[in-house]
Amino acid sequence: MKKVAYILSLPTPYRIPLLKRIEAWGDVDLKIFYCSSSGPGRDWDFNFKGTKEYSEILPGWNFNVPFIGKNIRFNPIIWKKLSEGGFDCVIVGGYYPPTMNFAIIWARVHRVPYLINSESQLLNRRNIWKSLIKKIILKPIIKKAAAYLPTGKYAGEYLIRYGADPEKIFYFPNTPDVEFFIEKSEKYRRDKIKIKKNLGIDKDFVILFVGRLVKVKGLFTLLQGFKEVRKTHNNASLLFVGDGVLKNLLKEFVAKEEIEDVHFAGSVPNEELPRYYGISDIFVLPSLYEPWGVVVNEAMASALPIVLSDKVGSRGELLREGENGFTYPSKEYMKLARCILKILSEPDELKEMGQISRGIIQDFDYSFCEENLKKALLKVFKE
Repeated sequence: MKKVAYILSLPTPYRIPLLKRIEAWGDVDLKIFYCSSSGPGRDWDFNFKGTKEYSEILPGWNFNVPFIGKNIRFNPIIWKKLSEGGFDCVIVGGYYPPTMNFAIIWARVHRVPYLINSESQLLNRRNIWKSLIKKIILKPIIKKAAAYLPTGKYAGEYLIRYGADPEKIFYFPNTPDVEFFIEKSEKYRRDKIKIKKNLGIDKDFVILFVGRLVKVKGLFTLLQGFKEVRKTHNNASLLFVGDGVLKNLLKEFVAKEEIEDVHFAGSVPNEELPRYYGISDIFVLPSLYEPWGVVVNEAMASALPIVLSDKVGSRGELLREGENGFTYPSKEYMKLARCILKILSEPDELKEMGQISRGIIQDFDYSFCEENLKKALLKVFKE
């Protein structure tokens, strides 16, 4: 049995069922190390959910680095944990926090193969100096990896740019429990009228956003786009599910611009999200930067057509332009509005697009991830 250490930044709820499935393989002894229990805007109620015997949250230090505008988490104890564990390989979840790089150094020193699970991509323009520094630092780290687990097409291109061998790339997308969202969203869809009434929604069509209410999500672009939609289609509502620092500012903007039929549901537990997908008709993710966007998977499993900005990483795999949705240039609210109106103008096609979404996402479930991880580990241990 091979011993595998998997180092992740945070205990993301949607990932837990997949990790349970990997741990149950029988031929892999999996140990998960989390750098922190939560992060900004991600205060999950995490109690290990049946994974305590093979996962732990590492103690560490937080450093504020003003010139990059971030708090950095470092867990030096990872060196000791890896040394004591007798691991046959190490999987690191990207390059941030620095704990990941520290683990890679440990693997290099002890001649243990390491795999890079990354969602970084090149959809946003980068400062030339930042790109140069990244190239100097990342190239040797990436080139020496035994295999790569990028979340999708754009993350794969990023790794190849910095020296990854394309033959060692195995796609490992971020994905929720697809079957859960299919089953539960259909259940709530049957009570759509009642649920909408309880939320104060009286329009036939619901445009949905799910996520943190923060600047990077491009939410003012969505509001501006929805305002344009209302000029020609006043039978639609906009529903925000989530919380964040922009909540009050968004509400003030709605009042100031006199945008009608905008609703804020607040923070919702993961297991209750299908209720909101089930009553909705179109899902929009207007992000200014989004390495993947698991909410896209959730919306597609819930049979919704999708409208994504061109900065959303998952569109490389999940969006088929004109078939299950549309993409538009980030920040361009008029083009966002046109995409929404294209879908609203054909109610029959709207449902068909949603079914195409569901068909696509069923190929990107936990089984797909398991299969590719097995292939990656097989390649590593054979070599």
